[in-house]
Amino acid sequence: MSSNKRGKPLLLNDDFTYTVKETIWDNGERFAFTEGPDGLGAYWPVLYAVTRLRSPGHSSGTMIGKARVIAQFHIWAERSGIDLLERLQGLRFFRPFEIEGLRQSLRSAGVGSRRGDATVSPAVWITRCRIVARYIEWHAGFGIQKLDRVDVSFQEARERLQDCQKWLVADLPKPVPVSREGLDEQQQAALLRAIVPGSAANPFPAKYQFRNFVLVLLYYQLGLRLSEALALKTTDLRLEGPTPRLFVVRRADDPADTRQRQPLVKTKARPLPVAKALARVLWDWIIKDRKDKKIYGKASRSEYVFVSRRGVGLSKSSAEAIFRTLRTCEGVPGNMSAHLLRHTWNDRFSRLADDAELREAVEKQLRNFLMGWKETSEQGASYARRATQEEADRLMLTMQNDLVPEA
Repeated sequence: MSSNKRGKPLLLNDDFTYTVKETIWDNGERFAFTEGPDGLGAYWPVLYAVTRLRSPGHSSGTMIGKARVIAQFHIWAERSGIDLLERLQGLRFFRPFEIEGLRQSLRSAGVGSRRGDATVSPAVWITRCRIVARYIEWHAGFGIQKLDRVDVSFQEARERLQDCQKWLVADLPKPVPVSREGLDEQQQAALLRAIVPGSAANPFPAKYQFRNFVLVLLYYQLGLRLSEALALKTTDLRLEGPTPRLFVVRRADDPADTRQRQPLVKTKARPLPVAKALARVLWDWIIKDRKDKKIYGKASRSEYVFVSRRGVGLSKSSAEAIFRTLRTCEGVPGNMSAHLLRHTWNDRFSRLADDAELREAVEKQLRNFLMGWKETSEQGASYARRATQEEADRLMLTMQNDLVPEA
């Protein structure tokens, strides 16, 4: 099965360089492939990725992130003169000072990082240490399985492993919880002024204003995740009829998606009702502006709703750049993002649910459905699926029509 690989060294100009590359197989599956200092596949990291990290339907970005942490672990070991295979499968593990050195290595943002010698946040540091702890446990399993379970050496090896894992994550600083809130009313007004095509406050080139308007409006009115809008295909839209709909669909490892960072739908697949005003905007984008070859190239050949100037699916980096540009607009906060608009949607939903005097359990069920989150009770969801859909539709349309009244 053929593939193409792309990636960059985790560390540069180093004898112990490991490179984690994203490979895309013929069937569209994306895989984290780790190359060692010799330029060949690093056996143990690759085996771990195949047997533990590879999971159909899950984010390839998550796999690559974990593979990079494991590569960083191998770099630390080689720099420290430690034979990982002998230590882990020989069940000797690490001395306390080695554990501390490993922890500090995992705290570093990395030589190849744009942040230079900076350290990562406590939350990232804890996550890295836990990833390495699980990798150590997996590696040690090959040695432990050779021991007789009734032999005292078996229990001793298990205890040494547990001590190693405990020391690795012990006394790490706890992340400070951050209270996230959406935009206030003034900030929402500033955002809408900035995205309206032709507005003096609009920071985008005129030819891209309508596309960006429709994209940001989807995030604002539907509370979509960044990737959910970018993964939309024209076949996911049902814009005609009494209740226009948009379908959020999971398509991990889609062979048709050639974007380097594939936009993945991480939430549950779900239909969302679309207010007629928003449906008309989407329709105008697809039928008119999107077909302009001078601006969007071969967009007519693309399956994706939102396209770049080359006519291919809009990338995550391009969508992120749109939000970075919006941050420069007067009244728009400096942390503007699709995720912030998702928080804004939830704030509006909470206020509407309060006005409707919904019971807390009902509000939670509706919110989970519209956001694509798991239900708190599978049994309750199976009995109330139709009622949940109808009430969710009504509230979603009310929210949208409050923003843009139907003509």
